[in-house]
Amino acid sequence: MLFVPPIPPLKFVALQSLTIDFHRSVSEEALLEEAIECLNSNRVDPKFLYITPRQAELWRQVFLQHSPFQANTEFTRIYREAFGRALSGFFLEKVFLVGLGCGTGVKELELAASLKNRDQDVLFSAIDVSRDLVEESAQKLADAGATHRRSLVCDLGQTAFLGEWLDHVESEIPRLITFFGLAPNLAPSLLARLFRAILRPGDILLASAHLAPVNNESPDELRSAMETVLPQYDNPATLAWLASALESWELENLLHPPAMHIGQVEGIPAFVASAKWKTNAPFERWDHRFTPSEEEPLLVFYSLRYTPRRFADVLLKEGFSVELLSITSCRQEAIWSVRIP
Repeated sequence: MLFVPPIPPLKFVALQSLTIDFHRSVSEEALLEEAIECLNSNRVDPKFLYITPRQAELWRQVFLQHSPFQANTEFTRIYREAFGRALSGFFLEKVFLVGLGCGTGVKELELAASLKNRDQDVLFSAIDVSRDLVEESAQKLADAGATHRRSLVCDLGQTAFLGEWLDHVESEIPRLITFFGLAPNLAPSLLARLFRAILRPGDILLASAHLAPVNNESPDELRSAMETVLPQYDNPATLAWLASALESWELENLLHPPAMHIGQVEGIPAFVASAKWKTNAPFERWDHRFTPSEEEPLLVFYSLRYTPRRFADVLLKEGFSVELLSITSCRQEAIWSVRIP
């Protein structure tokens, strides 16, 4: 059985006067349809790595044990530095702050505080695929004094809808959009399509990206840099978390455990995890029949590792204006501002 968190049957709910909309993409029916499509195309969509309570707990352990954010203050410094640089020329009485992929809203809370210290009124909307995260982020910003408009639970792949929804919520005030921690799990083509759908002239989008720690970006240096970072991904905690996705789909007896390797996604270096099928025999899930291939492993996970030049090039080729705002001294994380010229 496919586990999905319950969502209300209505279009929106009110949470202590905070209105939250729900897109069909997060309904039980839509998630089941997407799970079926994923198995037909021999992959696991990233959202299915976080749905069950067990997956959430395993991911928390991965973050605590292996995320450099836990041990290196450089990863918090760059956000403060990026906020300061981005706001230096952002003089408006009112600002519409949008947490796109808001997570818990911690970084958005700090950004909102910076805006309020400049005597700017902050309107806020949270957007994420997780209902719990949207509720937490929206409430956190409202408690801190931001004016909540509406928030949204939605799959970020719904690019056209996201653009329309944001325009409906606020069509007059320039937007300051955060996009933190999500670029590694989106193919570059989807990333560009998403930014194109939501950005308007006058908006600023702040995007972070994980990096391969290179200096001159030569092929040999790039490979060596990826191997340096590989232990953050190729470890028992991460592989156990990825295996939980197979368990949630009751596939653990049909697949070998996931294995991590260095690969590419649309030409960008990436850490890729796949699981080999044990058999070519057809099987049934969710009243559908699937035929695996032992020669074609199931794609379970990928995490892109851009270089500063490659991240900028992806967006420049799509016509965006891009500025590097801050980068860690270890060159594993950076933040850019992205605009429409």
